[in-house]
Amino acid sequence: MVVGCGVIDLFSGCGGSAYGFQQEGFPIKVAVDIDKNASLSFKNNFPQCNVISEDISYLSGKDLLAASGFSNGDSVVLIACPPCQGFSNARRNSQRLSDPRNKLIYEFLRITEEIMPIAFVMENVPGLATGMGKPIFLQILQKLHDLGYQTVYNVVNSADYGVPQKRRRLVLIGTKYPNMRLQFPIKTHLDPERYPGHKPWRTVKDTISDLLPIVAGGRNTNDNLHVTANLSEKNIERLKKTPHNGGSRSSWPEELVLTCHKKTKGHMDVYGRMSWDQPSPTMTGGCVMISKGRFGHPEQDRAISLREAARLQTFPDNFQFIGNFGEIARQIGNAVPPLLARKTAESILESLMTMKRE
Repeated sequence: MVVGCGVIDLFSGCGGSAYGFQQEGFPIKVAVDIDKNASLSFKNNFPQCNVISEDISYLSGKDLLAASGFSNGDSVVLIACPPCQGFSNARRNSQRLSDPRNKLIYEFLRITEEIMPIAFVMENVPGLATGMGKPIFLQILQKLHDLGYQTVYNVVNSADYGVPQKRRRLVLIGTKYPNMRLQFPIKTHLDPERYPGHKPWRTVKDTISDLLPIVAGGRNTNDNLHVTANLSEKNIERLKKTPHNGGSRSSWPEELVLTCHKKTKGHMDVYGRMSWDQPSPTMTGGCVMISKGRFGHPEQDRAISLREAARLQTFPDNFQFIGNFGEIARQIGNAVPPLLARKTAESILESLMTMKRE
C-alpha cells in the first residue's frame, strides 16, 4: 500500500480516475456512483474494491470509512469528479443556474468534512472556477480552508500530459497537513506549434491508426469495442463530401446542408472529421455520434468507434465496459482520462513521500 493510503472514489463512473491512481500503486478501496452500468464496469476492473451503486446523498462519511476498512481519514486519499454539465460554458445561462447537478459539488464538500482525508483531488469543468460557477467554487474553497485544508488548483489541458485529446479540466488538490507540499504534475508534452523542440502532443494518428478499417454500423469481430454507430445514407453522403483529415461541413454542397445549419455559421465542429496530426477534440458522452461534435474518423466515412474513443481517453484495450452501445459511450466520454489521473496521482505520491521523509 502506498505510504499507508487508499482511495475512496466519489462519482467514480467506470473508473478512469481510479485506474490512474491504481497505476501509481494506490489501492482503490471504495467507489460510489449512481449509474448501475458504470458501477458494473468499475467492479469488473477493480474486483477487490467495494463498489457502492447508490445516490451519494444517502451515504455518510462514516459509511464510506467502514466500507474502506479505515478507522479515519488519515489513510484516505479522496478523489471526486462530481457531474459537471451544470457548470459547462456550452450551456445557456438559464440552464446552468437551474441544473440540479450543481448541488452535487456540495456532496463532495460534505463527504470531505465527514471523512477529513489526508488529501483530495477534485476534477471538474473549467466553468466551475472561471464561469458562472465561480461564486460556488470560491464558497467551496473557503469552507475547505475553514476545515484546515490548504489547496492548489488550475485549469489544465490533458494534451499537456500525454493524453491524445484537447480536454481542459479544472483540477483542485488539497491536504490537511501543512508540511505536505502540494504541486501540479509537470507537463510532459507541449503544443509543437508553440513549443518546437519539445516533446509534442500525442495525436489521433499515434493512437488509433493501427485499428482495422470498418464501416458505419460495422464491427470488428475480433474486438467487440471496435464498433460504430449506424448512419443514414444521407449522412454517409455528407461524410464523403467532408475532406479527410480535419474537414468540416463547410465543404458540403447546398443540397446536403441541414436546415438548422443554414441560418448559422457557428458550431462548425459538428459533422466534422478529426485530424490525424492533432490531438482529438474533447471526448463527451456523444463522442461516437457525428451530430454531437467533430467525431468523424479522419478518413473513413463513419464516426469513431467505441474502441477509438476509449483509446483517445487513454483507457487500455483490456479495460472492460458493461452496457449497451450508448451506455458505454457515456461511460467513456464522461470519464477522467486515466493518464491525466495517473499524472495527478504521481504528484500526490511525491508530496506524500516528501512529507514522510521530513
